[in-house]
Amino acid sequence: MLNNFIPIVSLRYFSAKKNEKFVSIISGISLAGIMIGVAALIIVMSVMNGFHIELTSNIIGLNGDISVTPMGKVIESYDELIQKTRNHKFVKKVTPLVVGQALALGAGTNSGVIIKGINAVDLKTKGEILGNVLEGSFSDYDGANVVAVGSELARVLGISAGSKVKLIAPSLLPTAFGSMPRAKDFTVVAIFTSGRYDYDAAVMLMPVAAAQIFLSMGQGINLLEINTDNQEKAKQYAQILQKEFGFSVQAKSWMQDNQQFLSALEVERVAMFVILSLIILVAAFNIVSSLFMVVKDKTKDIAILKTIGASTKQIMLIFIFNGMMIGAIGTFLGVIFGLLFSYNIENIRQFLEKLSGARIFDPAIYFLYSLPSVVRISDVVIITSIALVLSFLATIYPAYKASALSPIEAMRYE
Repeated sequence: MLNNFIPIVSLRYFSAKKNEKFVSIISGISLAGIMIGVAALIIVMSVMNGFHIELTSNIIGLNGDISVTPMGKVIESYDELIQKTRNHKFVKKVTPLVVGQALALGAGTNSGVIIKGINAVDLKTKGEILGNVLEGSFSDYDGANVVAVGSELARVLGISAGSKVKLIAPSLLPTAFGSMPRAKDFTVVAIFTSGRYDYDAAVMLMPVAAAQIFLSMGQGINLLEINTDNQEKAKQYAQILQKEFGFSVQAKSWMQDNQQFLSALEVERVAMFVILSLIILVAAFNIVSSLFMVVKDKTKDIAILKTIGASTKQIMLIFIFNGMMIGAIGTFLGVIFGLLFSYNIENIRQFLEKLSGARIFDPAIYFLYSLPSVVRISDVVIITSIALVLSFLATIYPAYKASALSPIEAMRYE
């Protein structure tokens, strides 16, 4: 029959009386600590997931799964290389490109740019670009003197669709008066946004033939982008292609090209998880201290319960239940708050920016225009489990000390 009293007594000890407000405050702080720790972990993990997925998607969408570059300046017989590549079943698309650097002279300022020579037919697979044209159209993207410009670069240079922009190539043009920089005027046919700030702030697109002439590539190219049937196997596929191509070119997967960035992102994710888990650990120590205060305050009650037949196990369970209520309620509230925040984080960011007048999420720093968040159920389960396990472990020692009290010693000074 005493077993029925365990949850009842635990609940009564959980709700403090007038003379037990300090114990109640400590319990409240413990509950709030667990709630904040759980919510913070869910929010941070969701944002890190969002960053990884969004940036990975943009990297692959804009650059392909595998890049093939020449060991020298250009790949001359690239048609043969493309045919060899297409013979593999895992290859879905092969895109020849010409990539180089130039100086763009704008209306108000000058800026270094990355020239990407890509044909209109290959742009059809770049939905991130064709689906986000802000000005002009890619229907006129043809000829030797047209370019499409990233939105941020167009803003910096002060140009728009229909404008003329002068580009200066790094290669020199021999003349009667000595070597002169190669310069040419281009017409801007489209302003686009790719979803990545760094791409929009640096890239100009032009047809392959125009890029070959401007960058003095002859009939060659200096980059092949390959899309495969499984981006996660890109490294294996790159090794297969490398063996076949030999040492005249280098085949690298998107993971290898962005290894430092992806490693930094993963290290940051793990570091943030460990650091924020300490909040829950500190809250668990608060549970220990609050339970010790409850044990000290309820010494007489423990003695009476033991006198009427309560076992050591039952006394332990009373205080374990008491501490677990703090942990369970804090965890539940933390999960609710963390999920609500994660699913609405972009709206919250926009509201805070309007309220404060400050830019909280700068695309120039984070590469993305919006704050991404992807909630994974596995992360929520792991975080919830950690919070509940730490809460349970925090209750064991105080509960043991309560069960070890002798009824005679407990009543001696009452």
